[in-house]
Amino acid sequence: MEVFYLFSIRYLDSTSLGLTRMKGTPAILIAVTVVVALQLVFTYAPFMERLFDTRPVDFIHGLEIIGIGVALFAVLELEKALRRRWSARGRTAG
Repeated sequence: MEVFYLFSIRYLDSTSLGLTRMKGTPAILIAVTVVVALQLVFTYAPFMERLFDTRPVDFIHGLEIIGIGVALFAVLELEKALRRRWSARGRTAG
């Protein structure tokens, strides 16, 4: 969910939707790639399972995790849209 949050808050005054906005900063894409890769190693590598007594996440739960992240992103984008609308309404009323 933190990755989806990061992509949403990169542009606080406008939407974060769109391919060009998503790939806007190469450093963020590299960092997210490294974090995802390390998380996959932690979750699925047998030596990590033995070291930390972890269990792999099955496919359905993985989809649920991604779905919750997408839902969080949607809620944050909705909040930004409402804030922009309220802000514009306040400028025209005053």
